[in-house]
Amino acid sequence: MNGLQAGVWYAIAAEHDLPKDHVYRTMLGGHELAAWRSTDGGVHVWEDRCPHRGVRFSLGEVVGDELRCQYHAWRFGKTGACTFIPAQPDLKVPRTIHAAVWPVALSAGLVWSGIEPIGAPPALPPGAVLRAIPIARPAASVAHALVKEPLAGLALVLQPLDETATIVRGIALDDDLVRADHALLALRRRLEQAA
Repeated sequence: MNGLQAGVWYAIAAEHDLPKDHVYRTMLGGHELAAWRSTDGGVHVWEDRCPHRGVRFSLGEVVGDELRCQYHAWRFGKTGACTFIPAQPDLKVPRTIHAAVWPVALSAGLVWSGIEPIGAPPALPPGAVLRAIPIARPAASVAHALVKEPLAGLALVLQPLDETATIVRGIALDDDLVRADHALLALRRRLEQAA
């Protein structure tokens, strides 16, 4: 599945990427995902495709505790079940109309998901969550570079976007956020120039 390991949690967003009423578009191992926060603060991660006509959920909007598809305004509840079809308001919506829901967990200021992840996301030390740094290299290449040259003062997690690109998400373990950000940008330059 495009380099994803079943049973593993992957960071797919920072919690601050999901403000109220916003649908966040992301990817994991070639899978397009939509992440959103319901009014109770719960975070939900779904395949970014409405089961009706395949339009991206990330183009839609959060309405209370539901996600509304932009195309025909079908609404889906927190469990992914379709709750309302405007063109047929009196219809009892069949239970088979359902968004593809992904597992989700929040930890260390990050939103985690994966394919049948086991247990809890990895424990990370407390610190400031940095901006996501995309790198045009496969996750295995990025991981190899980080083993060879670890970045001091940072806890790092990788989000494999697809077979050619990775997002590095960092947590700064000290107060020098500018240094931490520059270290991640330097890593990106080194890896992309070496390609």
